[in-house]
Amino acid sequence: MGAHPVAVRTWWRDPWLAPVGLLGAVAAGAYGWLQGGAVPGLTALLLLVLAYPVLEEIVFRGVVQPFLFELTGGAGIGPLTYANILTSFAFSAMHLLNHTPLHAGLVWLPSLAFGWFRDRSGSILPGMVLHVGWNACVFLAPALYA
Repeated sequence: MGAHPVAVRTWWRDPWLAPVGLLGAVAAGAYGWLQGGAVPGLTALLLLVLAYPVLEEIVFRGVVQPFLFELTGGAGIGPLTYANILTSFAFSAMHLLNHTPLHAGLVWLPSLAFGWFRDRSGSILPGMVLHVGWNACVFLAPALYA
């Protein structure tokens, strides 16, 4: 998948990981808090916070993005590859199946972050960690109402 400035074995040392992770966690928590409602039951919570993010990262950042990266030759705009941008559009479109258009559109930015770390590290693990953490913030934030 081309040269990456951060080695796969040290993706957790990326200086951008913690600040992006924290910013995303705050934004995800605020979104979840503003949505209100009840915290999902344990089974739903496990699906929404663990299973779905892991599977989505395997499919979108593990399969689709590398395919598109090769197809586009790694070209892009600034720090974003066309592969990441296109994968993020597909990721957002997939969310239209179970979410409002606003929600589906809003997941485009986190998807770009997941893909950016994929391109930087060559690994799906940083995006997977962020995705799980941010989903936890979204779906557990309504507990702040209690």
